[in-house]
Amino acid sequence: MIKIDKKESISSSKSENQKKILAVINLLLIAVSLTLLIILTLKIIPLFAQEGRLAQKSNHVIQVEVLNACGTAGLADKFTDLLRSKKFDVVKTGNFASFDIDNSFVIDRSGNKEFAYSLADSIGIDKQNVIQQFNKNYYLDVTLVIGKDFNNYLNQ
Repeated sequence: MIKIDKKESISSSKSENQKKILAVINLLLIAVSLTLLIILTLKIIPLFAQEGRLAQKSNHVIQVEVLNACGTAGLADKFTDLLRSKKFDVVKTGNFASFDIDNSFVIDRSGNKEFAYSLADSIGIDKQNVIQQFNKNYYLDVTLVIGKDFNNYLNQ
């Protein structure tokens, strides 16, 4: 008859339990790591909070159209210089459909309103003056429409 020592049996049982616990912990760590990798890869949760100047936190340079809507000559060029100094890419300038616009506003063209908010914030236009008019035929992000209140924004 084989004699089993109780102490030996208990210690081998504890050792087996510890190995099982460590294996479960390792599997959980691997599962959590893979889940985080998938979430970040699919951009379900952005890595950085999108506050302030979005263009500075990403590689995307915001492309802008500047339109004069008050008739003052040379305004689109002045705003182009201002926006370029703030690292926006002004890709088009011109005149708006009319010259009787009192308040300047920003139009989101790409479907990413954060780009429009970033431009508005950089020159002091209130977020209430940001609208969305998504147009897949526009190859730019934002349109700035300069109204008769342009002096409020030129010195920003």
